Amino acid sequence: MFNYSFWADEAYLAGISSGLFQNKLSITEAFAALNYQKLYILLVATSFKIFGVSEFSARIPSLIFFILGIAIIFLLARKISNTFGSILSTSLYAFSHLNLAYATQAKPYSLLETIALAVIYIFVCISSEKNKTKLIGNHLILFFLLTVVTLVHPLGILLWIVYLVHFVIGLRYLKVEVHKKYFAFYLLGFSILAMLSFSIFTQYSSFKSFRYNNTYQVIKLFFYKYNFITVSAIIGFIWSFKENKNISIGIFFYVISVLILAIFQQYIFNIRYVLTVFGILFLYFGIFWAKVGERYDDALKFSIGKWKLSGKAIIPLLVIILLYTTGYKIVRCPQAYYNPNIDKYGDVQIANYKDFFSKLKTQFPHYRKLYVVNDIFDVEAWYFGRYSNAYLTKFTDKSHKHHVVDAMVYGSLIDFKKIMVQHPQGLLIMEDWQSFLPDDIKEYAKKNLKLEFRVESLKEAPDDPWPLALYSWGL
Repeated sequence: MFNYSFWADEAYLAGISSGLFQNKLSITEAFAALNYQKLYILLVATSFKIFGVSEFSARIPSLIFFILGIAIIFLLARKISNTFGSILSTSLYAFSHLNLAYATQAKPYSLLETIALAVIYIFVCISSEKNKTKLIGNHLILFFLLTVVTLVHPLGILLWIVYLVHFVIGLRYLKVEVHKKYFAFYLLGFSILAMLSFSIFTQYSSFKSFRYNNTYQVIKLFFYKYNFITVSAIIGFIWSFKENKNISIGIFFYVISVLILAIFQQYIFNIRYVLTVFGILFLYFGIFWAKVGERYDDALKFSIGKWKLSGKAIIPLLVIILLYTTGYKIVRCPQAYYNPNIDKYGDVQIANYKDFFSKLKTQFPHYRKLYVVNDIFDVEAWYFGRYSNAYLTKFTDKSHKHHVVDAMVYGSLIDFKKIMVQHPQGLLIMEDWQSFLPDDIKEYAKKNLKLEFRVESLKEAPDDPWPLALYSWGL
């Protein structure tokens, strides 16, 4: 189960975590290798210690947090709407192909989605809590969760926006006497939050300007591929705005911030960076249809034997039936593999590195002594057990030392030809799509080098090919 091949980012994180677990890397070295996912490295390393080192073990933390997310969204939707709305939100969340795809990957995005929902849930609880001790406890839990999510991934810092907005708006409703008495405390608290948010944001973020524009991709995803869910959720959010005004404003600014980063700061739009937004959409989708049911509660009353049904139950259940019968964005039957590219082709490069490197090591048992050239190093620690001797990467105008590996990085066909002259025998690992390997080198290799073998696609996703090829010279 879940032992299919990692894609590059999964393999890189797992390789660092296994190095930490096996004492091949110190904590300092592991954190330096992946400095923006510190806590998740520790989570995966802990999973290796409990379950052993495997793809399955690396993916367990993500799956566990996804299951926790199912429970949290049920409680949250029930608190904002009713039981039937919570059943609808939970069903969509739990059977969403998108959520299942990321819940079965060795990446932290399911954890981010779960904590985002947990933060919203605690704020909803705070809004109706009168007991001072419980209020303090809830705020301590919030600080803990927000600190954790910040250390898991830099996107987690954006959740502090919800807290800051709630904090600032909450000051408006306090009496003037209370403001004066606790002004210094509020000022200190706000200053600490602001400085913490700013320092972590500047540490992890590369925000400089609106360098890219992925607006079309975002609109296509939310308003074309998820139009029914998105429109329903937006109306549901507006409909419930007054009932939870403070947290609704915080959620609004949080979602806008996530989308701004996804649109203008990423050179290519990746769905995983907006996964938390989908958790919020699934939440308000259920809330919308629950409120529709409540509005037509009296108009849709009838009995089936001892069962008495009304609109607030019938409408959400009918929507669940509609989603299931049409298969709209959900999984109707368990699958061996949930393809993360189902909503955007090429979002994840799911090449079959596991079989590729296994075949390479079988065919060339002395592979450690061979001169190997690759374009990226991400999967090598996990599947290859060594690093390549040189790397060929697009957009490399001048050869330079690799930032992680003790090897040189080149960018031209001339450099590759020089390598072959200096090393009469060697292997070229080719990711045969629009990868980082320069196109002219690909064409040269196909015409002049010996093709040893190809691995066309991940066995679990034969219709989504990401071919890997091994070429050799002098062997």
